[in-house]
Amino acid sequence: MGTRKTTFEVISLAAIAPLIGDAQILGEPEDTGARTIAGRILSVTYDQNLAVTREMLFSSVGLHVASALTLKDAIGLCQDELFDLIVVGHSIPIDHRPLMVKELRHCCDAPILALYRPTEPALPGADYTFDSMQSPAALLAAITNILKSKHRPSQDDASIS
Repeated sequence: MGTRKTTFEVISLAAIAPLIGDAQILGEPEDTGARTIAGRILSVTYDQNLAVTREMLFSSVGLHVASALTLKDAIGLCQDELFDLIVVGHSIPIDHRPLMVKELRHCCDAPILALYRPTEPALPGADYTFDSMQSPAALLAAITNILKSKHRPSQDDASIS
């Protein structure tokens, strides 16, 4: 089995804040008038380390995160909870992703954001796509924009690349 190199960019919350507008960062006093980006995220990845990293990243801006390491777990969570967005990670083998999207569509109304590597094809059926080589701050900005558009009365679907 080969070794896969993963690079993480170290960023500060101050660097992320301008990208997410006036979302409340955890630990910020509630009487500041800042709005929290309401959102429940289902993060699906086959890599435990990526699941933990995404949970920390997403929860750092006040998002509620549930992680699934298998399709069965993801379906179970979708049947038990309501989510505002499903993030399908790039660690899931390309040939498993279409079935995952199909199965998640049957049990969950949330839009799907597919993370991909630049050398991979787009995931059919995903509502949004995101190049996983971009920074964590850019991913948070994309998720924030998706959640903001979801809560507007009229939503225009657009892919984020």
